[in-house]
Amino acid sequence: MNKRFFIHKITIYHTEDDENYEIIHFYKVYFRHNKKTNLVDKGLEKGSTGSITIPTIEKLDISTDDYIVEGIIEDKFDLSLLQEKYQVFRVVSVDDNRKGNLQHYKIGVSE
Repeated sequence: MNKRFFIHKITIYHTEDDENYEIIHFYKVYFRHNKKTNLVDKGLEKGSTGSITIPTIEKLDISTDDYIVEGIIEDKFDLSLLQEKYQVFRVVSVDDNRKGNLQHYKIGVSE
């Protein structure tokens, strides 16, 4: 993988149980997201989707109960407070692609 694309930083709030979250920082990832607005019967609905590529050979403990914020932050996990300050994404898929020469995780996210 070409390292010049891995310029983004993210903070992952990993679910340990219903009340506790572990904060994990990644400093060199590729984060591509799209802002969308959909027309629904009640007006406009905003939402974003994206994908994150984390180059690593190590096993990561990331699940679909986790939340991601672009950038490095130290805020404690409180979803409503985080959403007031940042664009918060929920993990919707995790693909472990640590085989071959291009070892990485690909994470799908949605707002």
